[in-house]
Amino acid sequence: MKKKLISEYNKETGTVFSVEYLKKLAQVRSKFQLIEVYQTKKFGKVLLIDKCFMLTEKDYKYYHEGCIDILRNKINKKTNILIIGGGDFALVKSLSRFDKISSITLVEIDAKVIDICKKFFPQFFKLQSKFKQKLNIVIDDGYNWVKKNKTKFDISIIDCTDPNHIASKLYSYNFYKYIFQNTKKNGLIIQQAGNPIIHTKNIIQPMCKKLEKVGFIKPQLFSFPMPTYPLGTWSFIKSCKNN
Repeated sequence: MKKKLISEYNKETGTVFSVEYLKKLAQVRSKFQLIEVYQTKKFGKVLLIDKCFMLTEKDYKYYHEGCIDILRNKINKKTNILIIGGGDFALVKSLSRFDKISSITLVEIDAKVIDICKKFFPQFFKLQSKFKQKLNIVIDDGYNWVKKNKTKFDISIIDCTDPNHIASKLYSYNFYKYIFQNTKKNGLIIQQAGNPIIHTKNIIQPMCKKLEKVGFIKPQLFSFPMPTYPLGTWSFIKSCKNN
């Protein structure tokens, strides 16, 4: 019997990654992108955006726990966190176990992502009422929001897609300038930086140069396994405002 496969083609490597699925659960074309959810045989439910794997129930912890490990020592009772993107709420769920967090502001451009994920990934939205009071959800373009924002944050997490028709602004010099202005002394920025092998020249190196140009220091690359992302490895860049 022919297997039903979800496939993502990576033009940079000429490779295809496929996952066997049992059923398509949802397909929604929002104002910004195509959102799909599948029930798969080995990876549980899977979220795709514009035909790219975003999250699976099987391996999401590699990404989100990898992010948590980077910022763990920066979290204290007064920590204010900004998340740009992250509408699947998996990162919010991971952060919810830290009682010391003072507040989280999540800015998501596409309300449909939140709606779809709330329906098909409800485990990420099960938060204690005390933690919910710390959470502020904003539906807005992340670039435009940080440009006009006056609140300063201890940690900014840019949980966006790779540079595309929506997210390319979130890798720009001006965006990092606005984030720098919105970052407290000794604060930091963390951003997903793609695959450390194939995205070095077109994502990672330009990111580091722009971050340093606006005033952030010591950009560091952290890589981690991510089975459903291109070549099975992904990365974050962390950079601080002061030593």
